Amino acid sequence: MRLFGYLIITIVFAGILSCSGMKKAGSSARQEPGIQLNETKPEPDSTIYEITIIDPGFESWFIKNRKQAWYHTKESLAIKNWQYVSAWNQKVLSGSFQMQNRDNPFIETIDYRPEIDYGLDLNYKLFYYFKYIEATWGKIL
Repeated sequence: MRLFGYLIITIVFAGILSCSGMKKAGSSARQEPGIQLNETKPEPDSTIYEITIIDPGFESWFIKNRKQAWYHTKESLAIKNWQYVSAWNQKVLSGSFQMQNRDNPFIETIDYRPEIDYGLDLNYKLFYYFKYIEATWGKIL
């Protein structure tokens, strides 16, 4: 009988605690009706960027020549990629490299903006694509 009494007291106590927690959550929600957090303060850029490299020789070269992703920081890769993209776009816009070799990879400009956080994975793969291009076509920078 004593065990049954303790069980009932425990259940009642747990019920009181759970109800008081609900009141706190409900009261904070009532303070500002109709205002959502994403309306007053925009959330960070939640766009996920990905890169697709179609060059048939890249994947095998990438597996053989890459270093682990933790070897680089996202910031250092972003700086290097910005330098590579600038040199790449300059080659595309000049057109002189295209006249020398029509099979070259410098066909389209790359829209890479340093103020956008593309993430480690994209910067990592893009950096090694530039390294692959340098290994097959010569220096970009």
